[in-house]
Amino acid sequence: MQQLAKDVLKQLTDAGFDAARVTIAEDEVNELGVAHNHVSLMRSTNSQALSLLGIQDQRKVTASVSSLETDAIKNVIDGMVRDVKTSPQDPANAVAPNQTGVFNKGPQTVDREALALAAKNFLAFRSSNYPTFQIEEASIKHSLSKTTLLTSEGTELVSNVGEYEFSIMGSSKDEHGSSSFNYTGGSVDVLPENLVAHFDLEALMANSVQETQTELVGDKFEGEVVLMPMAVMDLLGWLAGQIGDFALLSDASVYKNSVDSLVASDKLSVRANLAGAGVSPINAEGFVVEPINLIENGKLKHLLPSYYGSRKLNKPYVAAPGGWSIDAGDVSRQEMIASVQRGAVVSRLSMGSPAPNGDFSGVIKNSFLIEDGKRTKALSETMITGNVAQMLKDIIAISSEVTDFGGYKVPWLQIKGLRFS
Repeated sequence: MQQLAKDVLKQLTDAGFDAARVTIAEDEVNELGVAHNHVSLMRSTNSQALSLLGIQDQRKVTASVSSLETDAIKNVIDGMVRDVKTSPQDPANAVAPNQTGVFNKGPQTVDREALALAAKNFLAFRSSNYPTFQIEEASIKHSLSKTTLLTSEGTELVSNVGEYEFSIMGSSKDEHGSSSFNYTGGSVDVLPENLVAHFDLEALMANSVQETQTELVGDKFEGEVVLMPMAVMDLLGWLAGQIGDFALLSDASVYKNSVDSLVASDKLSVRANLAGAGVSPINAEGFVVEPINLIENGKLKHLLPSYYGSRKLNKPYVAAPGGWSIDAGDVSRQEMIASVQRGAVVSRLSMGSPAPNGDFSGVIKNSFLIEDGKRTKALSETMITGNVAQMLKDIIAISSEVTDFGGYKVPWLQIKGLRFS
């Protein structure tokens, strides 16, 4: 594939492009699927894709094709030559310079027997321990993603990333009613025989069984939330959006001038999780990702614009990874719950799109009321109101337990000052 990428890159420069990038992606997937509590399929798939970027006279054009045949590539390049003339000029357009390396990470071959054994053991565990939990769909698979990326500025990268992935969505149904759907999943380098020990899977099923009987929160009050790891990732997602291209280029980021300033509780540190299962050592722009600390004891250390965004805004460029870890705290999740006078254990945040300043009002899903330090009834139609940026500052405890989802390693967070209704 490296030779093909070099040939295509030469075709782009010969066609008149001043700078170019060629990416060839090959994906091999072996998947075992589960639907309605039973194995539903076993399949192997292979796919290829060619992605091209060309810059001419500061004008950028992109294209992609699933065929690597000579005629298909020629037709795509001919279309790029035609289309680039109508693109706007922008001196920030550029390709990655001088990045080199060959990276092999994770399991490079599939163990199909391990896939079958993991599925068998998981289905037996569900049937014996949580029979009212119904699997809508689940997937256990091995993926091998091969990437060859070259640019006209001296970048030559090859990456082969293997991982075992698990995902599940389901709900419970009994004589009391049905719970709402919930989901979890993640990646590992070695597929375990016992999946329920990973990704908070058993907790999801145990909570779901209790959620067939829900109650309203009652009167309005201000209290605390104890966020489970999946809800914590919602917070991380909002933060990433605030320090990425969309918010920065539209001048809507609340953190645009906050590097080296406190943006969160000094208890919070967020770091690149380069070793995480499935985390690629290179990014789509053609850079080797960096082992950065994003937040250090509450201080924001970096903005994360794209290479284009960094040049457009004249900001430093950092090649961020596809996964993050939050440092563990020094209290157990049970101690966190015991310290709450009134609030909720929250599995999922449904905030929609918070306002540009972080204000939101959303429904908490798959959640439980906390009263006098005890988790009590499952909640229905309960809303919380607050500000996401303020939530980061109002973290008062971080759990010593951390859930490893592969790309993300996430503890529980205790946050004060949310309004319930």
